[in-house]
Amino acid sequence: MTDLPINIWALIDLAVVVYWVGVSILVISQDREPTASLAWLLVLFALPFLGLLVYFLFGRDWPSNIQRAPATRRLRGILGRFMPSVYAPHAARSRQFVAGLPREHARIALVAERKLGVPVLPVRTCDLYGSGQEYFDVLLADLASAKRFIHMNYFIWGKDELTARITRVLLDRLAAGVEVRILNDLVGCIMYSKVELDGLRKAGAQVGSDISQIARVNYRNHRKITVIDAEIGHTGGFNVGQEYIDGGKRFPAWRDTGIRITGPGVADLEKLFDMRWYEVFGEDLFLPGYYPDASLPAGETMVQTIHQGFDEPWNSATRAHQIAISGARRRVQLQSPYLVPDQTTLDVLINAAAGGVQVDFMTTAWPDKNVPWWAAESYFERLLLAGVRIWLWEKGFFHAKALTVDGEVCSIGTLNLDMRSLRINKELMIWVYDEKVARISERLFLDDLRDCRELTLEEVRGWSRARRFRNSGARLLSNLL
Repeated sequence: MTDLPINIWALIDLAVVVYWVGVSILVISQDREPTASLAWLLVLFALPFLGLLVYFLFGRDWPSNIQRAPATRRLRGILGRFMPSVYAPHAARSRQFVAGLPREHARIALVAERKLGVPVLPVRTCDLYGSGQEYFDVLLADLASAKRFIHMNYFIWGKDELTARITRVLLDRLAAGVEVRILNDLVGCIMYSKVELDGLRKAGAQVGSDISQIARVNYRNHRKITVIDAEIGHTGGFNVGQEYIDGGKRFPAWRDTGIRITGPGVADLEKLFDMRWYEVFGEDLFLPGYYPDASLPAGETMVQTIHQGFDEPWNSATRAHQIAISGARRRVQLQSPYLVPDQTTLDVLINAAAGGVQVDFMTTAWPDKNVPWWAAESYFERLLLAGVRIWLWEKGFFHAKALTVDGEVCSIGTLNLDMRSLRINKELMIWVYDEKVARISERLFLDDLRDCRELTLEEVRGWSRARRFRNSGARLLSNLL
């Protein structure tokens, strides 16, 4: 190397300078948060050229890139032509309902309608399930009743006792002429056998993996959706796996929350499935037969499916959480297996508790991943100082994602309180603007308290310096957890 001609070294120096200037322009021009921009500049400067590969996989500004993509414009055109006809029969009622909401709740509804084009819609039934056994019994019965189509989109689709039961039902429905379409997340399912899914494919089901491009390996579809015959919709924290019923081999129990709705509100779950299906297969499912029949009774309960993802610029599901917590008057009950929040979400929790709102946060005492748990511990002291009460569910793994505000509105879905869910992954939450359902959500929370212990400030302050340093180190990885 030392014998290289001087002009070769000059060219290498020039290439490095051009690289530094180029990556600086690339990162700075994206107008990200200063800390994120500085972090990526450090990576790109410290790892010349190799840093570009890391940036390509984990750091690109996908929201901006995808919004400009031709496929996105085509899909936006399809949505613009079709969805107004789905929403139109309920538009007047939706406007009247939102106008009558307390201002703090109306703001939740309006942020989704204005930034996502998603209105509040009626449903005939809205049921919450806190038991995996009960939830999957209902789901299996719904699948077995399908007459026209079944659409399923899950982050994880395992291979075990539960998946065998579901596969048998789906094979039966396929034999009866029912259309079956299944999407799963490539990374979420990578460790599980595909034998059952291959069997379904051979029997006539269409099966695909979502977000399978290597360039998007850091971005996941974390949603859980089942839509049956355009009339029944399921979502929540439950993936397709036996451990979501009994804890599996790792945990003595598993606690999750699922939600089942029927009627017009199912339309937005179907829309989210159809959007992903269009990207994976190029098949346009935005057809009246896949959407609720507007001639049927609409129902009295009003819901709103608020979603977000790496390819959507507004983080509307996260904003809805922040608006709801900041607008709480009396109490907030929040459940998530992970707590690695962005600064705004952390601030609204602290502000609510410090301002006199009773804020109760419930999470797991049995972590499934160590590093996210260590990072979560780094936030506990500040939250406790603000007045947030932290409850650790000790019976097994706690996986529910729920928020109830003032016993008046509640939200059930897939959004964890970590940076991946709050900023990166595709997520959804069904907001229910109904006091009866909100009280059921509160009751589930209170029932869970029986299996919790409260984390105290004294306990946290008693942790060793080594433990605190470990936690702080884990917190540096927030964007990857």
